[in-house]
Amino acid sequence: MYSATNITLTSAPVTTETQIEGLTPRYSHISTTRIADTLREAGWEFSDGTTRRARTPERAAHAAHVLRFRNAAMPTINGNIIEAVVLNSHDGSTAFELGFGIYRIACANGLVVRTATVGSVRLVHSGLILDNVFNAAKSLADRAPEVASTVERWSGTQLDHDLALQMSSRMARARWGERFVEADLLSPRRMDDTRSDLWTVFNRAQESVIRGGMDVTLTRSRRNEAGEVTDIFETTRKATAIRGALKQMRLNQDLFAIASEYAHN
Repeated sequence: MYSATNITLTSAPVTTETQIEGLTPRYSHISTTRIADTLREAGWEFSDGTTRRARTPERAAHAAHVLRFRNAAMPTINGNIIEAVVLNSHDGSTAFELGFGIYRIACANGLVVRTATVGSVRLVHSGLILDNVFNAAKSLADRAPEVASTVERWSGTQLDHDLALQMSSRMARARWGERFVEADLLSPRRMDDTRSDLWTVFNRAQESVIRGGMDVTLTRSRRNEAGEVTDIFETTRKATAIRGALKQMRLNQDLFAIASEYAHN
């Protein structure tokens, strides 16, 4: 199983200057250090990062990694900091992606934005050039007001109890699939999380899905020697945290997309 480990700008795979063996000659390697330098030129400073913890040193040096950057020109909205989120790898497992993140100061929790109007920039490694990265980073700064508007709109959208349960159940299924039966994703973990607006409810559920810590009931099955299902039953256990850097980013994007559907109710 893969999990994530924290990294800095001096860690592999950020500083790796080679791609993993076996990739097509069309693959264009650019070290993440140079990408980070380009974002700095565009006004974004490194905040933190994670990488997939791999089984071998070679895999670790080229594995997918997620870095978060902040821009002093970006506003803080109701205790939320707008960030730029970079996804990159040197093993061919992902394209380069640059998109918005939101860091929630109250719980040191990082969200990743994905909506129909505020999306990410995806650049394939075949032909990846730094000018395109710079332009994408500048574009993010120009589009930041769209993210601020989303936070403010969600904060002004009230959810009744039934809609909150419906949304949190869909968010749970984004992680556990149809095995999910029930879990309390909505209990506040701090006093500031007792409100019933969409932004607050989403943050409560997102934190529970990503970080775990609560009881979750899932269905399981027993099979005979022929592989046939002989019994389906429910089991309850403590939910663990999502630690894989790439998995956490993708799940965060899915959760944000689910919650965005409730902004129009």
